[in-house]
Amino acid sequence: MISFNQLWPLFLSRGALASQYDEAEQLWNTYSPDQQQHIYDTLSQKLRDGRFVHFIPAIAIRENLPRQQRAFLLLPTNYAGKPLPRGFEFYFADYNGHRGLYKREDVEAHHMSNPKKFEI
Repeated sequence: MISFNQLWPLFLSRGALASQYDEAEQLWNTYSPDQQQHIYDTLSQKLRDGRFVHFIPAIAIRENLPRQQRAFLLLPTNYAGKPLPRGFEFYFADYNGHRGLYKREDVEAHHMSNPKKFEI
């Protein structure tokens, strides 16, 4: 089993920021040990070969799951300043470095950081 602390130095060598650690670790912990091993092996091999690895750790982790296990998600809608559809829970959360207002489902699916429930 590969711990996140074994993976993190690979990202640091690519210029990852300390502020990206928590989001990447949370995402890492959602995967099974087999998936983690695959991601670690794939990222390590790509770096040894000089191939592209995304500089944002959470994206690099997501992109290096086995192809059949990747979730192809639509970009989430930021509802800040927009009418809110009925029947959903909303959260303020950080997505790609920007704070916004998102549906709970999007916050969970995209592993957004710093979620805080929106109350009317």
